[in-house]
Amino acid sequence: MIHLVFVKIHPWNEGNRRGGRLIEKWFIAEKLGEKAWYLPSEKYYYNQHNLYYTNIRRLGLEYLELNYALALPFLLMLPHSVD
Repeated sequence: MIHLVFVKIHPWNEGNRRGGRLIEKWFIAEKLGEKAWYLPSEKYYYNQHNLYYTNIRRLGLEYLELNYALALPFLLMLPHSVD
């Protein structure tokens, strides 16, 4: 969820999704330890980039109108990366 919220806040002109992925990985590593850096989530997001962008856009485009109730497909991408 930290990844998705960061992307939707959109603090930079470029690199928000890369930053979101890094924050996601850092957060997981802080909670689970260094081995979390080896999760293949980056590769999965890259291989599923159309789905990645679709799931991000599904919440809406305008920050004040985002519907986080629609976040489950995006959130499930991370555990699917280890299947």
